[in-house]
Amino acid sequence: MWMTAVVASREHVNRRTVDPAPEHASVLPRWYLANLQRTLDVLGSADPDSETWTFSSTGNRRVAWWNRRLAVEVAIHRWDAEHAVAADGGASPNPLNGDVAAAGIEEFMIEFLPGLLSQEAIEELNGTLHLHATDGPTEWWIDLGAAGTAVSQHAKADTAIRGTRSDLLLWLMNRSSSDSLEVIGRQGLLDCWKQLRF
Repeated sequence: MWMTAVVASREHVNRRTVDPAPEHASVLPRWYLANLQRTLDVLGSADPDSETWTFSSTGNRRVAWWNRRLAVEVAIHRWDAEHAVAADGGASPNPLNGDVAAAGIEEFMIEFLPGLLSQEAIEELNGTLHLHATDGPTEWWIDLGAAGTAVSQHAKADTAIRGTRSDLLLWLMNRSSSDSLEVIGRQGLLDCWKQLRF
């Protein structure tokens, strides 16, 4: 609902002015699906290159920024819900859609990681990192110690991590372990990475 209000008005909207979720759990699914459909309608009818307010750390003020944010957020929280069910004996969560995961990796590397690396409490998270997807054309390289800009390229690094786009994004966001990933080089990065909180 908040994303819808922002894109519809093209301005910053205070979250507190958006109607809260209903208190009774029995009506939550219907309320959620109705608001999701409204959001999809508003985002789908807006020109993705038109300007709107965003909280982008890079100054990206396009509706397309919200399209990516919504797709990634819904996919991650779908995985979270399935993971919670799995913890109670249910089936393992389904992987994220590869294209959505690739968009999430891009968003994470460009929008969120530089800010996370600049936090004072982060210790010993340095060296260079190369991410390489095994199921699509997704590669990123960053110098963690310099907290610099991540670049989409193939380059040698102190630590290289290979896996599906879904597994890479889930690891980046501390949702899953590195068990499903191939790690080459400095292994200590994996433990240090757990410091990052979103």
